[in-house]
Amino acid sequence: MREGTLITYRLSLRGLPIRWRTRIDVWEPGARFVDRQLRGPYRFWHHTHSFRAVEAGTMMNDVVHYSLPLGALGRFVHAVAVRGELERIFDFRRDAIAARLGGP
Repeated sequence: MREGTLITYRLSLRGLPIRWRTRIDVWEPGARFVDRQLRGPYRFWHHTHSFRAVEAGTMMNDVVHYSLPLGALGRFVHAVAVRGELERIFDFRRDAIAARLGGP
């Protein structure tokens, strides 16, 4: 991976096919990287992955800024579905990384 890398995803969410393309805007090995959606389900998506050394190993932190399209309808869909789905996705990733690498 490096700054400028383009990543294309094809996934299914609740049976709906989704195509998503992101670009790595920042690449600081061992410290952080930032991906930004170029094409996908969000009106805006900016995700910072950061890493820092701690006594027990490495602390990984995510900060995601995003918004949905469709104004009031998008806000409603966020409240009833998207927010919970994102929480489940990040919870799954946390648990999968802990299972493979150890940690809480």
